[in-house]
Amino acid sequence: MSEARLRRLGLLGDVHTEDRTLAAALAFLEASGLDAIACTGDVADGGGDIDRTCALLSRHEVLTVSGNHDRWALTGELTSLADATRELLPESRDYLASLPSTILFSTVRGGALLCHGVGEDDMAVLKPDTSGYALGAIPELRELMLDPEVQYMLGGHTHRAMVRQFMGVTVVNAGTLHRAYSPSFCVIDFEAEEVARYLCDADGVRLAHTEPLLRPAELPEAS
Repeated sequence: MSEARLRRLGLLGDVHTEDRTLAAALAFLEASGLDAIACTGDVADGGGDIDRTCALLSRHEVLTVSGNHDRWALTGELTSLADATRELLPESRDYLASLPSTILFSTVRGGALLCHGVGEDDMAVLKPDTSGYALGAIPELRELMLDPEVQYMLGGHTHRAMVRQFMGVTVVNAGTLHRAYSPSFCVIDFEAEEVARYLCDADGVRLAHTEPLLRPAELPEAS
């Protein structure tokens, strides 16, 4: 776990090669006096410039994890997908190959795990309305709920922005920069316990709304 206790963090969701929108988001975030900027991965596969996208994330020292699309780009899987990344400069390939699956941060409110899906599973689907059997079928979520080192999970994969409280862990999803959705990112203020959601495109950034950063619900005491 990082020793520095973060107070304010910029969180980028799935990027999908949207280099122009990424550049606008990074310009805004770097002027916002944050402790760090993080990204939930899926850097590859999209309609923008993959090599410029990798260079921007690297140059701005964005703490980034690997997503399933990044795995596929490195192994040549699913190249039949629309806008699949089929070619990479050597430096871009090295960058994607260097990305970890998770990063654990220390914040003023406890540990925050950066991942793509849920924990180590980059294909796990957790949406604002995931419930019942579908929720129970995510063992990694239960593991995080019981992990004393993790109070927040910062994930992506679904392109669905949310703040969702569970017992033992609160999940924040920043959404995505993908042009087919409503491109957005967020600023998490752990100290003020607030998440500010921003809409973003190549022309600029505007505040959409703010919402409380809910603390994890308390786990029941063992009898």
